[in-house]
Order: sequence, then C-alpha cells, then structure tokens
Amino acid sequence: MSFNAVVFPGQGAQKNGMAKDFIEEFSESADVFATAQQILPFDVYAICHEDSAFLNQTNYTQPCILTAEIAMFNALKAHHNLSANYFAGHSLGEYAALVAADVLSFETALKIVARRGELMNQADEQGAMAAIIMDHIDLDVIGSIAKQHNIDIANDNSAQQVVLSGRQEDLDNTIEALTIHFEGQSFRAVPLTVSAAFHSRYMAPVEKEFYTFLQDYADDINETNLPQVASNYLGEFYRADKQQLVNSLAKQISGTVKWRDNMNLLKDQQILELGPNRPLRGFFKSIGINISSVINLKSAHKAFT
Repeated sequence: MSFNAVVFPGQGAQKNGMAKDFIEEFSESADVFATAQQILPFDVYAICHEDSAFLNQTNYTQPCILTAEIAMFNALKAHHNLSANYFAGHSLGEYAALVAADVLSFETALKIVARRGELMNQADEQGAMAAIIMDHIDLDVIGSIAKQHNIDIANDNSAQQVVLSGRQEDLDNTIEALTIHFEGQSFRAVPLTVSAAFHSRYMAPVEKEFYTFLQDYADDINETNLPQVASNYLGEFYRADKQQLVNSLAKQISGTVKWRDNMNLLKDQQILELGPNRPLRGFFKSIGINISSVINLKSAHKAFT
C-alpha cells in the first residue's frame, strides 16, 4: 500500500524497546540513534531499550520518542519507498512531522525537543491532566465549565475525547461540575499520569523561554516545505513562513492541541500512523477514517504489502 500522509503520536506513546527491531534490521535506523547518542547528554539507547525508569520522565521521554519515530521513518523511506505529501503529529509528534517533511533536520529538531523537555520538566509540579470521554463531546459546554474553574482544554482529540489541564484541585472541581452537568450521559473522566499541566496557562513561563531558544534555530528552518505540515496550535497547515513556525511551536506548549482540525485537513488522504504505539488510530476512526499503523517491523510488513 502507498501512503501520502504520515502522522506521528506524541508523549504517552513511549514504551520499552521502541524501534529496537528497526535498529537491528536497518542501518538507517541505527544511524539515527547513533546521531542522537552524539547530541544528547544521556544514553538514549539505554533509556529506550533497557526498561529505564527515565523513559517516562518528560525531559528524557521527548527526545527518546523523536529519535525512535525518525529511526522508523528513515527505514521505511529507504526500504519501503515511503514518500508522503502531508505530515502531522500530535503535540510532541509535530516535531517528527517537521523532520519527516524536511522542514527541520533531525539534529536541529532533537536539540529543540531536548530543551523543550527540560523546560516542561521544570514546570509547576502541582499540575494535573484528565481525559474527558463521552459519546458526543460538546466542546463549548466543557470549555465553559472548565474556564469557570481555571482549567484549560489541552487537547481537542475527537468528538469523543478532550483532555483538560491545570492545577489538581481545580481539575477535581471541574470534573465534579461536569459529572453533575452530564448526569445520565456517557460521561467519564480518566486521570493521566503526567508531571505537570501541559498545554495549559501554567506552561506560559516555559513558553517565553522556549520562544527565545527557538529563535536561535530560525535560520535552520526550510520554510519551502512548511505548507506540507499541519500545525497543532493553528489547526491548519503552516504557511511558508519561518516566524509563523517559531511562534506556533512556542505557543503550542501552553495552547490547545487542535487535533480534530488536523485530522480534517488529512481526511481525504491515505494515512499512515508511525510511532511506538497507535493512539491516533482511534481518533481518526471517530471521524469515519481508517488508517494504517506501524509500531514495529511486523506491522510495517503488513502495512506495505
């Protein structure tokens, strides 16, 4: 099968052993990990493949996921002629999309993501997140009730799921209010295991420092290919504008991931999800789109035959 759009999952998709079979099979994948070993101040291979407790710590998780996803992408590009026209990624996954589209080099993206993970790891530890799951999400109602309790919508994932983010006490109060409001409906709230309130107002101090850091890499952006990539923050494809990318990546940290909008941009394409896990497949299914997912070599052989 051929694919003309590739999507990449973000944080939460990590798992021990990710991309290991690709590394053992393909030099292209091994080369990506070798490059990461030279750039990062820690052993990325050991954290990914030796059941390291660090794998779920944000400052390690983010560069590890990016490394694994690009290791897989480069192998599929070389050996299965993967050549897409459009790219998107969920939160952190947007950086893999930018590399796959040749907007950023892997080396540049890895340095940026490593700093992103460090800054987000330093954020307010009182933060919490929860997924709200219903048969039919009323985003306006949920957003209004959340706002009353100083809670933000972190991810607009699908018509059946949004993620809320903020201080733990405020989140508890929001969930209580939503439970009462949606009594008798298919409402449930699932707490997420996170170290901070990602994609919320509490990331704003991090956002400012990250913006300054991103500016140092503005000259490394290949803006020609930017219109191939969907923006989480904008909910639309980027323009061929370096500054728009810098602004949007900085604001993405505290802004809502508009994944529903991103999916609508790609819904007419033949889509491949590529990463350690396949969380995006269910979101696409919610809009009636079936996509293929590659999480290891076995699923790769199935997807490309």
